[in-house]
Amino acid sequence: MPARKVKSLTRTLGMLKCIPIAPKFLTTFQIHEHLLTVDPDVSLRTVQRDLMELSAIMGLTFGESPEGYKWSFAFDSPNQFIPAISREEALSLKLVQEHLKLFLPSHVYERLTALFKKSDDILSKSSNSKDWSNLVRPMPQALQFKPVDINQKYIDTIYNALINKQWVTLKYANKDKVYKVKPLGVIIRDAKLVLVCQYQGFDDVRNLLVHRIKSAEILNQTFQSDFSLKEYITKQAAAVLLNQENIELTFEAKGYVKHLLNESEINETQVVTPLSKDWVSIKVSVPHTVELENWLLSQLHEIRLLGPEPLKKECSIKLKQPRKSIIISAIEKCYS
Repeated sequence: MPARKVKSLTRTLGMLKCIPIAPKFLTTFQIHEHLLTVDPDVSLRTVQRDLMELSAIMGLTFGESPEGYKWSFAFDSPNQFIPAISREEALSLKLVQEHLKLFLPSHVYERLTALFKKSDDILSKSSNSKDWSNLVRPMPQALQFKPVDINQKYIDTIYNALINKQWVTLKYANKDKVYKVKPLGVIIRDAKLVLVCQYQGFDDVRNLLVHRIKSAEILNQTFQSDFSLKEYITKQAAAVLLNQENIELTFEAKGYVKHLLNESEINETQVVTPLSKDWVSIKVSVPHTVELENWLLSQLHEIRLLGPEPLKKECSIKLKQPRKSIIISAIEKCYS
């Protein structure tokens, strides 16, 4: 390739790499200064001409300012991502897109709009993948719950406070009282956002459903914390611990539960022992949680619960209660 063309191509790539995504921008003069490190002989007029040509090809946007034209990639322009993504990457991104909107701060999700649009463009041009949504679909394990509506402003507030370690005042559920809380983390569970936090004046960790928050404001007051969300989830505290120590769960299973635990495991301590053609014995060390009790109760038609005795007793008591009161009790324990 002739040296002149190499020089021109290098200059063009240098421009595209430095131009930001709207609403951020660089002026023509700033882009020229950047390119001088690549090509010391490039003139301002050449840069102006190149930018005008690229605006039509690459979807650059520009506007006037006291310092001259300011340049950006449109926030939804698929051309802002160089190099191109593959068809396989586009398929993966489209699967991700279906689950992200509810759970991300709005400004973060908007930054991904162009990437999702680029995925659409790539898939639509391929006869083998343009109909992928009819061929690949996620399926929930049980009932498919529609994600609850959440005020996006409150999501943004919580994430900003979380990142900057700032206190938040909020109103929760139907209570008029304003609470001051320290946000420690966010958990995504069952198409819901759960705020893990501490109330002012208390050391215990609480779980709040974000869609129940009625108002939220960030305070200028910051805090220090060594809280580990990963450790919190590992200990199953988010599932509401009913016992500080793990229990040795023992039961016999048939049918669906038998096949489920033969193909997957609750954790690495699980031991499955065949008893007969239809039944297996299961032993596993697990945290004693509300969710564990509810799962066992939901599977009693295919399991025989053997131990430990306190768990058997609790499940027996729940079986004698009206189903409605069990559900209400579980919800009240799970979320403050």
